[in-house]
Amino acid sequence: ITLLCHIDVTVPATVGLRRRIQRLGPLVIYEADHGLTRAFRNIPGVDTLRVDQLNLLKMAPGGHVGRFVIWTESAFRRLDKIYGTWKKPSAEKKSFNLPKPQMTNSDINRILKSEEIRHLLRAPQKRVVRRTQKKNPLKNVNAMLRLNPYAAVTRRAAILLNQKRKMKRQLMVAEKKGVKLDESKLKPWQLSLKQSFEARRAAAIKKRGGKAKDPASKKPAKKAKVGGKISAKTAAAKK
Repeated sequence: ITLLCHIDVTVPATVGLRRRIQRLGPLVIYEADHGLTRAFRNIPGVDTLRVDQLNLLKMAPGGHVGRFVIWTESAFRRLDKIYGTWKKPSAEKKSFNLPKPQMTNSDINRILKSEEIRHLLRAPQKRVVRRTQKKNPLKNVNAMLRLNPYAAVTRRAAILLNQKRKMKRQLMVAEKKGVKLDESKLKPWQLSLKQSFEARRAAAIKKRGGKAKDPASKKPAKKAKVGGKISAKTAAAKK
């Protein structure tokens, strides 16, 4: 006991800045001290206690029940006089009775498996009903179609509109660069879109008198004047 009575503390702040802590050993409870305290006083971890001065901090240190307690014969016999029994009250403590246990039989497994209890309980449910996953209709197409069947039409229309915009962009870029698209690689709807684009372009040229629009003939936009009149110094600097 003397060799293994101390233990190093890895985190000193948790135990009040102490380098070492002392482990507790057995507790000796006596009635009459006939040199007993002097015999155990130099053994680390061993505590002595009078039977009429029982302390919960000594019996269960740190709130943990199960400390090794050594009783003397005289101290063990005196417990009935101090605390009484379930049949007789205490002789030394006035109006003190031992608390009665709530259960007459502490074997819980035997009680649960007894026929008196089992025939009152319902049969166990062996069928397992698993929770169904709730799907997000904004991310799951099938869930959205169950809520809104018309969502497929709007989704398809949005896809076609996006494809038409991309095709129009390609036609405009090809017209500016003077490149003709290969009609053999185009899909039917792309080919019809190309034909309609060319028809509108021909109608616009005919409306302008047969002249194609030249992008270089655009006049530069006039800059807006900021403020009122221009000062003489500014006009001279511009000249």
